[in-house]
Amino acid sequence: MFSVHGQWQIDIIPPTVFVNLVGAFNSEGVAALVQEARKRWQDYQPSQLHCAVVNLSEFEMTTADSIAALKAYCKDMELRGYRQIDYIGIDALTRKFICELWADSDIKVQLYLDVAAYLSQHPSYRGVASWLD
Repeated sequence: MFSVHGQWQIDIIPPTVFVNLVGAFNSEGVAALVQEARKRWQDYQPSQLHCAVVNLSEFEMTTADSIAALKAYCKDMELRGYRQIDYIGIDALTRKFICELWADSDIKVQLYLDVAAYLSQHPSYRGVASWLD
């Protein structure tokens, strides 16, 4: 078994979940992230959380074998009633992957180049998570 690679921070301010991903994730890292996120969701009714903001500004990559776990995590979000996901720190390759990941979903996906671009559209979220300054 391999050790977990990748770091994350999850902040929940209903109705929004803020997730900051840092580094390169292997499948064990994605599985650990998913496990923690599901554990954190248990404190809320499905209707209480329906938006997510995911910062990929310092995200480096993920392995091919972690994609299945990531897809299951996204399906979980859809089943729990999420309506919108905002991604920050999007490059061309990530844009393609995210568009494919959510192609068959009714969830609204918005992409932002960086934190500054996101905060220019959502200034009330400044400082709600340590990485949103």
